[in-house]
Amino acid sequence: MSTMSGKLAMVTGASGAIGRATALEFAREGADLVLQYHSNRGAVENVAREINSRGHEALLAQVNFTDVKESPRQVQDMIEAAVSRFGKVDFLLNLAGYPARGEWNRRFLEVSPDDFFKPINVDLFGSFLCARAVAPQFLKQKKGVIVNVSSTPALGGHDRGFAFTVAKAGVIGLTKALAVELAPYVRVNTVALGNVETEWVEELTGEELKKEKGENLIKRFGKPEEIAKILLFLCSDDSTFINGQTIVLDGGSILH
Repeated sequence: MSTMSGKLAMVTGASGAIGRATALEFAREGADLVLQYHSNRGAVENVAREINSRGHEALLAQVNFTDVKESPRQVQDMIEAAVSRFGKVDFLLNLAGYPARGEWNRRFLEVSPDDFFKPINVDLFGSFLCARAVAPQFLKQKKGVIVNVSSTPALGGHDRGFAFTVAKAGVIGLTKALAVELAPYVRVNTVALGNVETEWVEELTGEELKKEKGENLIKRFGKPEEIAKILLFLCSDDSTFINGQTIVLDGGSILH
């Protein structure tokens, strides 16, 4: 029997490279999926078709985390739709993140108030909203797992991406607070990512590409599929004694 047979995993940011890889990894191991997306429905429909081809179900849910007034209702609707269709939720993977372009790269004195809240609203507030909406179901079931996504700049700082760094540091704090409050039934962990080969790589010049690849000890970008396997592990019965932790997946860049 597959490790996730009969389970339901909710993946936010499912249209992105890591979200797609994670959804397919869980489906490969037998899970049904709820796939959250913001605007790229076509990409998520492609993921859903691949999940269906493996004999599993995929429920699509549109949530705009940048809209702080509407997103709480949209998240609640997503949870209710999932429970109505599948009867439960087993795992929440908060993978949605603000795109790494434009204001994302700005340093402290370049960041306007509006710039500051853009990654906060998606990365931190979005993770909070999803956890808040699914927690009652997890507590009712007396079982559930939440995995959030942070980044190595939240641990060691960075010379750009000020608002992103603050948002990801907040995600680590959110993880620890949730782990304490939802114990003993719900486990909550974070992965802190280094450079992973996702959409942001397309914006790099040749020289920038070389520099970014050289930041870690392995001298390459991480692959979305490598991250997906760790996320699967953190939701599996092989990790039941891991709680409230930040797992660093960076190829050794934090050692530099």
